[in-house]
Amino acid sequence: MEQIIHTPEDEQYKGTDPTFDEDLRTEIESRWKNCEAFYRNWQEQGKEDYDFALGKQWTPEELEKLKEEGRPALTFNRIRPLINLVSGYQRENSARIKVSPEGGEDKLFSEVMDKLIKAIDKWSKLSYKLGYQFDEGLYCGKSFLEATIDYQKDPIRGELKFVTLGPFKVWVDPECREYDISEGADYAFKFGRFTKATLKKMFPEHKDKIAQFNTDNDSYEDNAMLEGDEDNYGNDPNKATVIQTSDFEDTTYEGDQKFTLKEYWRKKPVKKYFVLDGESNEPMGFEDKESAEAFADTQGEGIEVVERTVTEMHTASMVCGHILQDIISPLEPRYTGFPFFRFIADWAPTAETEEYRVMGITRALKDVQREKNKAKSQTLHILNTQANSGWIGDDDALSPEGFKMLEKMGSTPGLVIKKKKGSELTEIQAKGPNIGHIQREQKADDEFVAVSGIHPELLGIQEKSESGRAMAMRIKQGITSLTRIFYNYRYTKEILGKFILTMIPEVFDAKKVMKVLGPKYMASTQSEAYPEGLTEGVIIGFLTMVKDHKYDIEVTEADQSRTTRAEVFDQLAELAQSGYPIPPQLLLQYMDIANSDEVNQQIEQYMAQQQEAQKKK
Repeated sequence: MEQIIHTPEDEQYKGTDPTFDEDLRTEIESRWKNCEAFYRNWQEQGKEDYDFALGKQWTPEELEKLKEEGRPALTFNRIRPLINLVSGYQRENSARIKVSPEGGEDKLFSEVMDKLIKAIDKWSKLSYKLGYQFDEGLYCGKSFLEATIDYQKDPIRGELKFVTLGPFKVWVDPECREYDISEGADYAFKFGRFTKATLKKMFPEHKDKIAQFNTDNDSYEDNAMLEGDEDNYGNDPNKATVIQTSDFEDTTYEGDQKFTLKEYWRKKPVKKYFVLDGESNEPMGFEDKESAEAFADTQGEGIEVVERTVTEMHTASMVCGHILQDIISPLEPRYTGFPFFRFIADWAPTAETEEYRVMGITRALKDVQREKNKAKSQTLHILNTQANSGWIGDDDALSPEGFKMLEKMGSTPGLVIKKKKGSELTEIQAKGPNIGHIQREQKADDEFVAVSGIHPELLGIQEKSESGRAMAMRIKQGITSLTRIFYNYRYTKEILGKFILTMIPEVFDAKKVMKVLGPKYMASTQSEAYPEGLTEGVIIGFLTMVKDHKYDIEVTEADQSRTTRAEVFDQLAELAQSGYPIPPQLLLQYMDIANSDEVNQQIEQYMAQQQEAQKKK
């Protein structure tokens, strides 16, 4: 893959920086500001949602005020258990990404692709990362995974890996109204903040330039070497240094200063030249017209070169106004799309603002949680004041020292008070919590269920004698309000699964596929269509089918949810018990057991042996 480096001879060369592309830099700055304005409110709202879900539910101002007033600030986090309940249900009932044939002729092909996707899932820990992505979507509304190719173990073909980016490090084109951003967005930003040392490791060819970085902004002039100041590496005392910090960053040492890296991913129209391959009758693409014409000459007379404008995915990296890299996507040419896959819990695509467009479970429960915390804190405050409600008396009832002691020890059990004869000194009788306070707290408890729609009692077993079918029906009723969340999650997995399928020819060759499948499986695939079973030539043909997108299969979440399968299994079991002939393979299909395919094969072999034995008799 060729990295694009602009040189002084390029028409776009400006100033003294050989990587400076003024048009691209202007485009990045403009679109960054557009995204920053669009996502600013959601970032604030989403971070508050995230904090609330994890238990940070009082603002610093509220805590300071309560501390000054001597009042408690209790947190009874009722949001986290509800999210844990939904998250646990997802993990118990989620199925892996699976490939299924839509036509009988693609059955073996789909089985092979399914095993490869299963291997990628295992190697990359994808199912675990999808689970954490689901959790973050519940917290604040959305979360992102990034697909990368790692060359550590396989330096030639590489392996697919997935990185958890979380909710706050990706901005998608604000005009995108499609759940699949590769369909609806023209550009996207991924961003993070890094030290100079880290940036030098990422872009070693620009280490001298990175050493000059001074201010975390997009000003090229503020972060460039001054004329006649070649030894200045960002320490010029005449330059102001602006350091953006967070609560978790220590910037006391200059080397710890961080700078924002903006990865700008965009769809770029490029000219390509196509020639029809006389043997396969498939179009062959070329970067330049000369190469296309040379190939056309080898195909005989009448073969024309066709020029088309197609879309490619490109990515540029900018730090401190300097473009450090501008390359074609590492996933090209197999995949022309963004490497980011998002899950959105509750999505309203036509809403005008992101804070209404994207929500999680937490958003609607924050006011209820605030009411719960305040009610509990106020009740405790009342109980505390009852224990030391105060005293009222004449000025001379006690000596000054006595009043100080009473103020300090007024609520101590067994307190002895000596007062002046004829003077008044009585304890103020505080009122206890009234019925309104009690009802206020109880109402808050009820509102968690009413607002969230999550009924914990519907997701648990209430009676030991309850049948599996009845339990499945009750659980199905209990999660109805969560259907949209699970549908969005399923869609995310479908998008991701189709991407993985597209990338299989990039990270697998025939020999690597054969290692994954194993000789036992390959030998068991003999059929009328494949009399020799799976061979290296057949696998090469399968990989070519994926490259050419010539297949009739479906990539989605495996089968149905466990609760639905359990309901079907119960119905089939009841029919079998009543004497209706139900094939064992059908019962096995709807049982939640591991290695069901292998067990099914063993049952079929056993039945075949029994039939042969009967014939011999």
